[in-house]
Amino acid sequence: MTIRNTFAGLFLTWTSVGLFGQDTLIIPEAIVQSNFSETPEAAPRNLVSLDAEVIAGVAQPSLDGLLESVPGVDARQRGPMGVQTDLSIRGGSFEQVALWVDGIRWSAPHTGHHLLNLPLDPEDIQRIRIVRGGSGALGSGGMTGGVIINTEPDNSNGAEASFEAGSYGWNRSRFRIDWGKTSFRHRFSISRAATTGYRANTDMVMQRFRYAGKTVNDLGTWNIRAGHLSSAFGAQDFYTANFPQQFEQVGLWQGQLTWNRSEGPWHWEAGVHYRNHQDRFELFREGDEYYAVDTSGTLMSANGPAPSWYQGANQHRSATLGARVNTRRSTKWGQTLFSVDARREQVVSNRLGSVEFGVEGDSIFTLGDRRTHVELTAGQRFQKGHFTANALANWTLNSAADGPRFTPEASLSWSIDDNGRTVAFASARRSMRMPSFTDLYYTVGGAQGSQDLLPEEADHLELGYRITADLSETHRLVFSQHLFHRWGRNLIDWVRFNGSSITQATNLRAVHFTGQELSLSARATSAAAHLRYLTVSLAFINADETSQGFESNYVLDILQSKADVWMGWRLAEQFVLDLRWSAQDRNGGYFDPVQGAELAFDPVHLIGTTVRWTSNTGNFEVHARMDNALDAQYVDIGNVDQPGRWVRAGITWKLNK
Repeated sequence: MTIRNTFAGLFLTWTSVGLFGQDTLIIPEAIVQSNFSETPEAAPRNLVSLDAEVIAGVAQPSLDGLLESVPGVDARQRGPMGVQTDLSIRGGSFEQVALWVDGIRWSAPHTGHHLLNLPLDPEDIQRIRIVRGGSGALGSGGMTGGVIINTEPDNSNGAEASFEAGSYGWNRSRFRIDWGKTSFRHRFSISRAATTGYRANTDMVMQRFRYAGKTVNDLGTWNIRAGHLSSAFGAQDFYTANFPQQFEQVGLWQGQLTWNRSEGPWHWEAGVHYRNHQDRFELFREGDEYYAVDTSGTLMSANGPAPSWYQGANQHRSATLGARVNTRRSTKWGQTLFSVDARREQVVSNRLGSVEFGVEGDSIFTLGDRRTHVELTAGQRFQKGHFTANALANWTLNSAADGPRFTPEASLSWSIDDNGRTVAFASARRSMRMPSFTDLYYTVGGAQGSQDLLPEEADHLELGYRITADLSETHRLVFSQHLFHRWGRNLIDWVRFNGSSITQATNLRAVHFTGQELSLSARATSAAAHLRYLTVSLAFINADETSQGFESNYVLDILQSKADVWMGWRLAEQFVLDLRWSAQDRNGGYFDPVQGAELAFDPVHLIGTTVRWTSNTGNFEVHARMDNALDAQYVDIGNVDQPGRWVRAGITWKLNK
């Protein structure tokens, strides 16, 4: 029996017995999506929203682990626990997802592999919203969807310390403190995580610290964020299985200042931001038990020297400096908006770019590139009775492109009942993405970038409906179904043609994707309910092209079927249980150099569970977590084996005033 048939059977079974999952974990606050203010119940597209309770129930030390079993999301891990993850939505590549944090779009112009290198812990996150479906309003990179993260200091003074240990030498410690007055709140958090690895050359150490401040005065609301991430990890088979003993070290500094103000029908937002990312990648890991430079200057290991063509570690330093302004005006007819997002992206490197933009006098960063990126958006929302129509016009101008790109979008929603709980909608959108600097220039270890790459583009059509109802005084239900089609053009992929040892960046011809997403949901509206939440969702997607005659590394190796179940249960007043199940069936395959043949991706079932006990006062908590409970052997990306069963346990102390 295929996984697709299994999914359908499970979905019908859940429906028949009346147990419901949910597509959107309902939160009442208005959100900003496509620059308009709207609630999850009324959004004319597919949204998944996770609140702090669900995030705590997952008990993951990084965002990638949290997103692994989110409906419609493909978190392809090279290394777990935040080491490195390629995030994709609706079958897109890891470069086609936009990331917004506290009102600012973060970008990783060097490579999207580093987009999720974040200086924040999941415990700092208040809400996560996953936007499924591309949009020009999400910004360049939002080809197939986006992730929107919100953080804030706590409203009360307090402190928290936690420690966790587990399998594979895992240990993690974290401390945070909140302080300040009502008009000016502060939060500082710091954490350290490490593991000896689940197999050879998968050790890791990671450190994060972050400051978040919020002040409210007569001029409006101001938010400041500043953070740092540093990590070093064994990268076994990460980018090629031909040279497995790889190593990577990354560092990130990020800061932003945002402001918003509402007065009468007007709402204004503005922000400035800076992101600096450093990366050192060793194709042949240097250090004890690995490679070292001998007296003749040759990089040697116990198995012999590194290839003569290897010129040492790749070193890159990328920076993004930008600003954003957005204004909206509400009238009896709807909302009008204008926004501008401008940023300067650059990289200096010993591998990427041209000599013209290298650092003069520097012996390492002799190459580089830079570009200016501007996005202009104008839009109008019309509201009349039960109907709402949105129209947006987005223009993208990039100094490295051959001209501006126009990415319009429009949506129409119909509130079938008077209270807005049954909504049908349709939308059409266009999105685009510029090549990363790695796509353009990387030429090491059997990989070949191309400066002839064109920007990739896609047109999207989506139909759907959403029904929200109160099951009882303690639970709310949501059912949704979405159909979508995406016409991709000039999609950028890294491919290896049969008989070739070179993996090269190229624009694929037109690729069309068709998919369906279904979800049933229940969410507790009372703190006394035993069933806190339950989510059952299915996602299917097909591409009209296959990787016959070549190996596709990203575009065509999509999750063609995915089923997810999330459940939170209150066992007793102080005990809660969280369960997650994800069944994934990936299209395509990968080349195994040991067998000398291409292997198909095997379907996988992943089960995770967390148990938490909280003291009567709420000041002390104990939790235990198990990932991959079935000890499944699988790969998300070719030849990069994922860890088996992983058990962790931890304690948390809280001090609140």
